Amino acid sequence: MDGRPDVERWKRVDALLQAALRVPPSEQNELLLRECGEDSELLVEVRSLLAEHEEAGTFLETPAIRVAEFAGELQEHLALARPGFMENSVTVTPEKAVGTRGQPIGPYTLISPVGQGGMGSVWLAQRSDGRFERQVAVKFLHASLVGQGNEDRFTREGAILGRLAHPHIAELIDAGVSQAGIPYLVLEYVEGGHIDRYCDGQRLGVSARVRLFLDVAGAVSHAHANLIVHRDLKPSNVLVSKDGEVKLLDFGIAKLLEGQGQDGMATMLTMQAGRAMTPQYAAPEQITDAPVTTATDVYSLGVLLYVLLTGQHPAGGRTLSPAELVKAIVETEPMRLSEAVTSIKEGEDAAATRAAERSTTPQKLRATLRGDLDTIVAKALKKNAQERYGSVTAFAEDLRHYLGSEPIAARPDTFVYRAEKFARRNRMAVGLATLAVVALIGGLTGTMIQARTARRQRDAAIRERDRATQIAEFMTNSFKVSDPRQARGNTVTAREILDRSSHQIDSSLAKDPQLRAHMMFVMGQVYDNLGLFPPALSLATRAADLQRQALGPEDPETLSSMTLTGVILVQQGKFAEGERILRQSLEARRRVLGPEHPDTVRSMDRLATDLSLQNRLSEAEQLEREALATSHRIHGPEDPDTLLMTNSFVSMLWSSGDPTRDAEAEKLQREVLPIERKVFGPEHPDTLNGTINLASILGDEGKYDESIAMIRDVLPIWIRAYGPENHDTLVVRNILAVDLEKQGKYREAEAMYLETRDIQRRVLGPDDYRTATSTYNLACLAAVQGHRQQALDLLQEAIDHGLSPIASGGIDNDDDLKSLRGDPRFIAMVARARQNAGATQKNN
Repeated sequence: MDGRPDVERWKRVDALLQAALRVPPSEQNELLLRECGEDSELLVEVRSLLAEHEEAGTFLETPAIRVAEFAGELQEHLALARPGFMENSVTVTPEKAVGTRGQPIGPYTLISPVGQGGMGSVWLAQRSDGRFERQVAVKFLHASLVGQGNEDRFTREGAILGRLAHPHIAELIDAGVSQAGIPYLVLEYVEGGHIDRYCDGQRLGVSARVRLFLDVAGAVSHAHANLIVHRDLKPSNVLVSKDGEVKLLDFGIAKLLEGQGQDGMATMLTMQAGRAMTPQYAAPEQITDAPVTTATDVYSLGVLLYVLLTGQHPAGGRTLSPAELVKAIVETEPMRLSEAVTSIKEGEDAAATRAAERSTTPQKLRATLRGDLDTIVAKALKKNAQERYGSVTAFAEDLRHYLGSEPIAARPDTFVYRAEKFARRNRMAVGLATLAVVALIGGLTGTMIQARTARRQRDAAIRERDRATQIAEFMTNSFKVSDPRQARGNTVTAREILDRSSHQIDSSLAKDPQLRAHMMFVMGQVYDNLGLFPPALSLATRAADLQRQALGPEDPETLSSMTLTGVILVQQGKFAEGERILRQSLEARRRVLGPEHPDTVRSMDRLATDLSLQNRLSEAEQLEREALATSHRIHGPEDPDTLLMTNSFVSMLWSSGDPTRDAEAEKLQREVLPIERKVFGPEHPDTLNGTINLASILGDEGKYDESIAMIRDVLPIWIRAYGPENHDTLVVRNILAVDLEKQGKYREAEAMYLETRDIQRRVLGPDDYRTATSTYNLACLAAVQGHRQQALDLLQEAIDHGLSPIASGGIDNDDDLKSLRGDPRFIAMVARARQNAGATQKNN
């Protein structure tokens, strides 16, 4: 059988083993001699299993390496599983428990038992040394296993977890040995349910289940990148929190690939862990004692996905004996997904129930699974490891292609298949093309329409070619120096090139108003990103006007330029004017693009930000919650737009002034920051923005040490990414200065404020409201230090130079200025500031 186990012989071994275990030990030998007859090899095998059973008490924990021993392990797992296949959880009993309630373990105190497994027990614990509050999971090695060489495997699990850092893998926090000499690991406590139960409870559809599964695949792929194979992937080792966050657990039997010798032989620890697995999710090579590789995890992931999508195991829904399960895993090809959902042994009611848990009907579920998902899962479940996906990443990539209605690698690359995928991605276009073909067959009219369409496509292609040529010529000319006296070698700055290019748009692109408008929009974005709002606003406004005339008021390009105009107005403090334009573009996008189009959702986010800056926090929060929920639904939690909106929502919660909202904001930002680091990288602007959000919240909560340290780490990266004069860089410097002031480090805070204001005066001018705001910060700092006259002079200067309407309306309530209250000059300035704020809002 090419190395495959003899199933009939396993049945015989299993039957004899169970018979021997039912009689007293004194009668076992006589029974075996009688039943084995002249088959001495069979007698030796069963005697060996009996001896190991007496020594370890369970086949799950014995270091057996022969294929025949697998029958005993299966028997125990199947006895623990619910009918069918699903779980192998064990109830914690007092005599098995290692710890006790209230027992101190290092800086932690045990609260209650969580679970029990073959290698150890897990307890919920609370940090109790007063440094900070956190609940953790403490995993103990069974006391009965101490001294039997199992400490090495337990220590190895800690070493494996220590080298893994991934948002979907439970974090290793600490490790040690208890006073009783029991090794333990302190792990991140994950409060959630098994992934299959979560999906069923939430009634997730097929696409949502695939997206959740991709988080699991990402965690496994990370482990493989660190030369680690999990080898025990199953629902109970994948928990999902109430918020839909996936966490992969239990690397206790993971195999270190780098621990293998060059000859491919496993280490002793690997051999000892070889049979510690869950049979229902084991790959064929784990049963037949063939080499374990990353393909083993691919197979187990295939089983997990099969369960999530169909609600049953590839081996079928009925209860199987150990030998039947082994045969199913090693020899029997599983039923295809689409066939399994309508072939449930329990009958039509069970099929309807499983489909309802996926928010559909059995017929629709079968249609959804038929095709690409059938093929993808079948490839992952190939008996021969060489025929499976070459990596978890390749497996996941095909699933992403399925979600995007793109061709998958597992299917033959035929013309018919590609045409089918194209049609699915472009239903409207294909439908129109089909109608055109029908009209063509119908007569001459159709022929004329088709010819006209071809001419339009040809003309569009020629226009695109000409536009590309014009853009290339325009960009080339932007770097040319017409006057030799302007040439300074390599010292021409990007700002100079940008200014020169913006002035050349009208002359260089005069013949193509659409292209001229597009280049204005692009350069307006560049100026906006640099914090140079006046030229950005001019370009964005002109682009919108040109596009409105050439393309119409509701063309997507016109709406993009309108949205940019509104955003820049908001950044300039012209909130009411910005709100008017942002509302117009949002309403038009809802009509033209639909409520769930990405551009529509971005418009919601932009408008919510403007409302928040106007202190209309209730409206802003409601709109941002709607935008964020839509982005989660259409893109998922790791999409860049979703993460950006999460940062905006955190800022809104933090701006509310409600301490309970601060706590929610801090929790949400701490949760999303690791995802941003994973998706964008640690130095990406969105990751940096999320870090600054968290630091700002911590500063408001009085956690100045943590906030200041966080900003000090980020500021050099921010300056390197944006430059020292960028608007956002100056905002970050001001946040740091405020925290330094609150911590009493006045000299350092003053130097930071002064340097920021000097840059703002040079770049923005003395009358810009942001420059005035920095002067206001200096006035507050002087007042806090008791420098009354200096504070009044600085405050007067800030109001004279256009202090922000929001700051103007609230200076009399600023605690930093309380020492000035009652001073006639201060009272007069407050009245003037309120008058200026009201006039500004009215003009806007």
